[in-house]
Amino acid sequence: MTVTFSRPFLIVLLTLFLSVGWAEDMEVSVLQQEFTVQHYPAEGHRLVIWIASGYGSNKRVSAFSQALAEQGIEVWHVDLAESLFLPRGTATMRSLSGKYVAGLIELAHGQTGKNITLISSSYGALPVLRGARHWQSQQSGKPAAYFGGAILFSPDFYSGIPALGQAPVFDPVVQATNIPVMLYQDALRGNRWQLEKVVNKLRRGGSRLYVKILAGVTSLFYPQDRAAATLSALKALPAEISGVIGLLHASPTPVTVIPLAQKKAQVETGMDTALKPYKGQTRAWPLDLPSVKKGRIKRHDYRGRVTLVNFWASWCPPCVQEIPSLNHLRKLMQGRNFELISVNYAQSRQQVTAFLQKVDVDFPVLLDADGRTSAKWNVLVYPSTFVIGPDGRIRYGVNAAIHWDSPEVVKKLEALMSEKP
Repeated sequence: MTVTFSRPFLIVLLTLFLSVGWAEDMEVSVLQQEFTVQHYPAEGHRLVIWIASGYGSNKRVSAFSQALAEQGIEVWHVDLAESLFLPRGTATMRSLSGKYVAGLIELAHGQTGKNITLISSSYGALPVLRGARHWQSQQSGKPAAYFGGAILFSPDFYSGIPALGQAPVFDPVVQATNIPVMLYQDALRGNRWQLEKVVNKLRRGGSRLYVKILAGVTSLFYPQDRAAATLSALKALPAEISGVIGLLHASPTPVTVIPLAQKKAQVETGMDTALKPYKGQTRAWPLDLPSVKKGRIKRHDYRGRVTLVNFWASWCPPCVQEIPSLNHLRKLMQGRNFELISVNYAQSRQQVTAFLQKVDVDFPVLLDADGRTSAKWNVLVYPSTFVIGPDGRIRYGVNAAIHWDSPEVVKKLEALMSEKP
C-alpha cells in the first residue's frame, strides 16, 4: 500500500521540524580549521553559540538546545576539543585560545545576520571569555551591536587545581572581561562558595553582570542530578534565557579591550596520586555538624590522636571507589589513637541515607548541607582528605582518591601516631 501526503500537510510537517530545533550536523571552517556544529535551527533573529564544557554534549544539553530553538533561538553547539583533535578535559579548556570562538562569532553573524550570544558551563567559560576578548580586539573601535555577551552556567575559572588547602588562582581573563555576562550558579555545586570572588573579579574589569543562584541544583547538565529542583530548572530556564539574551543585548558590548595581567600566576596543579605533605594553613577548622544517623559531632581540639577528615559526595565516583579502603584503614587502626570522620558535601539526609543503604560505610558521616564547612577548609575537588597529627595541625593531604590501606599510607599514619603531642 502506498501512502501519500498532501502538500499542505508536508508544509506543516516542515514547519514543525524547523520550529522544534531538531539537531543536524553541519561543517564550518574557521581560520582554516574545520568544525562540526550540532545545529538547532530556528527562524528568530537570535543565535547562540554553545561552547562545550570540555566533556562533549549529552542529552540534557541537547534537550536544552532544542528548547531554546522552540523559543526562536538558533543554536550552534561546538565541541572545540573534538574538532581540534585535542583530549577532552579541563586541561584542554584551560589552555585554549579565544581565536576560534571569535571566528565563530563572525562566521555565524556573517552567514545568518543574527545577533550572537555565547553560552557555556564549567571550564568552557574560559575559551568563551577569551573568544569575546579576541573578538573585541578585532573591532578597531567600531561598534558592532550584533554581539551580546555571554551566559555562563557555574563557570570554573581556575588556572589549575591548586594543592589541597590552597586558595584557587583565577585565570587573568576573568578580571580583563568587560562584556555583559549572565551567570547562573548551581547552589550545591563544589564551586558555589567561590562565587563572590568570581563576581568581584568580573566587576573589576567592568563587566555588566547579572547573577542567579539555582537553589537545590547540584549540576544542571549532569545526568545523575535528578533532584526536583534541577529538573524544574531545566524545564523553566529556556524560556527565561530568551529574556536574558534581550537583557544582555540591551547592555552595549564595549569594543575596547582590558589589558591582561602581564604574568600568569604559577599554580601547582594536578590531582594527587599519593598522600602528600600539607603545604597550606595547618590550622584545622572546627567541625560542628549533624551526623547522618543522629545527633551532632563536634571537634574543636584535634590534639592527642591522628584524625583523618574526608570530604566526599555520593555523586563523585572516585569518592565511592575509595570507601572500601577507608573502611579497611579504620579496621586496621581500631583500638589506637586514630579517628576517621567524613563530611558529605551538600546532599540531603535522605540522599545520603539512601546511599548508605547500598554502600557500607564504617565511619561517621557528617552532613555539610550548604557546603560552608567545605568552603572553610578550601575544598575545591572531591574527594579531598586532610590528615591531622597529634599536635592538632594538618600534616598530610590528598585531593583525589587513593588506597588508604596501602602499606605506604599506613606507615606514614603510624609514624604520626608515634609522635608525642
